[in-house]
Amino acid sequence: MTKKKTSRSSAKAKKTRSSAKKKTAKKPTKHQQRKKIKKNAPKDQVFVMVNGHRLKNVKELADAMEKIEDYVFNHHVTQDKNDFANWLHHVFAEIDLAKHVAGAKDKKHVQLVLYRHISHKLW
Repeated sequence: MTKKKTSRSSAKAKKTRSSAKKKTAKKPTKHQQRKKIKKNAPKDQVFVMVNGHRLKNVKELADAMEKIEDYVFNHHVTQDKNDFANWLHHVFAEIDLAKHVAGAKDKKHVQLVLYRHISHKLW
């Protein structure tokens, strides 16, 4: 009776190849994206504008751009800083959105960027 030899090294190689497959992060579902859009900032991280108006989420920020006074906008968006972009980045972890908002230098453009983001996530 002859025993069939199996190579341990070939078994290890198969195992290594199969475990070496790259794991990809799952894309969030539309439901998860909608939920994230509607998410409010924690109470201690709401955005308080210089005029005292408080913003809890991305939608409220977009809506606020409609009525925001120039002095308020110009206080939060200067050549050196963009408080809205920083808030989106640090509170909501919306890094791409924050980059686009940081590139927008007037309130209509900020509003457009925000509404595009919202509609993309919802639909």
